[in-house]
Amino acid sequence: MTAEQKKGKYVYYHCTDFRGRCDDTYVRQERLAQLLGQVIKPIQISPEVADGIAEAIRSSDIEAERNRSGALHQLDRRRRMVVAKLDRGYDDFIAGRISEGLWARKSQQWEAELQVIEGEQARVQAPQPAMMVTATKILELAKHAEFLYKSQDPVEQRRLLETVLSNCTFDRGTLCPTYTKPFDLLVRGNQTGSWRGRRDSNPRPPA
Repeated sequence: MTAEQKKGKYVYYHCTDFRGRCDDTYVRQERLAQLLGQVIKPIQISPEVADGIAEAIRSSDIEAERNRSGALHQLDRRRRMVVAKLDRGYDDFIAGRISEGLWARKSQQWEAELQVIEGEQARVQAPQPAMMVTATKILELAKHAEFLYKSQDPVEQRRLLETVLSNCTFDRGTLCPTYTKPFDLLVRGNQTGSWRGRRDSNPRPPA
């Protein structure tokens, strides 16, 4: 859509006709702002719902950390076992209990296994994104979305809309929004009244 000033003071929006002739009528800037405000409403959640989601994310983080610690423990155990095999194999080679060819083949195999284990350790130990910090910001926005939109100037309103929408079309006086993640999940929760996902689902929002 594009803006056009009429009578020197009124601003109207209309289709650019970029994809061909459009039958949509002009819409006043004030009316468009009202319609966009209605687009914000579906993402707003109550403090109780926000607290429930935050608690679910905290529980998920605790479980993820528990799994991470367990995985690191298992990897460390595997690494120590492979190192022990290398040490024993080398002792056997020096003592002449195994041939040089067997030692070369087995040591190469164990070294390759060590590289795989150490690579997995590095992946598991890599810093994780601060999911709870991101989630807190999203939930705070969702709790006050409508108030924020109404109280902000047009520049901040546009920034808020760009945060929660991936696309929004205007068809014969009606806005058709497409929400970004995780705001689409908030909209769906408001529509269905269900905020409890499956136990194996991941309630985290993206970074």
